[in-house]
Amino acid sequence: MKKKPFYFEVKDVITQFIAAFNDVVIDRYNSSRVSKDQIKVRYVYSPKQRALHNLMNKSQHIKLPAVVVSIASLSRDESRVFNKLRGTYEVHQNAEIPKTSGSDFIPAPVPVDIKLNMSIMAKYQTDVDQIISNFIPYANPYIVISWKIPSDIATLTQEVRSEVLWSGDISLEYPTDVDPNQPARITADTSFTIKAWLWPAGGTKDGPNIFYANTTLQPMSAIQYL
Repeated sequence: MKKKPFYFEVKDVITQFIAAFNDVVIDRYNSSRVSKDQIKVRYVYSPKQRALHNLMNKSQHIKLPAVVVSIASLSRDESRVFNKLRGTYEVHQNAEIPKTSGSDFIPAPVPVDIKLNMSIMAKYQTDVDQIISNFIPYANPYIVISWKIPSDIATLTQEVRSEVLWSGDISLEYPTDVDPNQPARITADTSFTIKAWLWPAGGTKDGPNIFYANTTLQPMSAIQYL
């Protein structure tokens, strides 16, 4: 417990998640369904209520549309715990690191599910429809984000792929009882689960590699001289 195994795993996967979604541009259409303007959707990492406060300008108007993301929970994923493995070894076999440099011991990580809450806030229903249409067709049944094993553990760059599962449902909240001075907004709430990993302390080298000679040996009853 004193080895402080902190490698920014949660921050890295959240960054990858937001990067995968943070490129939404919606259109504003006229009555003939012709696009007359385009608006980039803001993505903010914050709880919904805090984001509502932070996005409010001095005129008490929220800069919409916006999407806020926050962590709801983190739990160990029993379905990805196969057995009590101590870890694996990474052998250096590229041109930059000679084979004589040895192997790295990579401890077995703990599989965790990171549940994220996502809230879509917009003034118009068409804006909400465009934002959810940006990810629903691709999250069927999931998308995959790519990151890497922490460099403190692995000498070589090792890719990690994590599934991002959409909950499959979106709840909509409409402004049914709004103060006359408060602008109306539509809120759509949904959630995602990232299949991530947390690593214990590691990164120690295990000495030079052991090489095996693949050859055929034939036993003889006596020494023969040429």
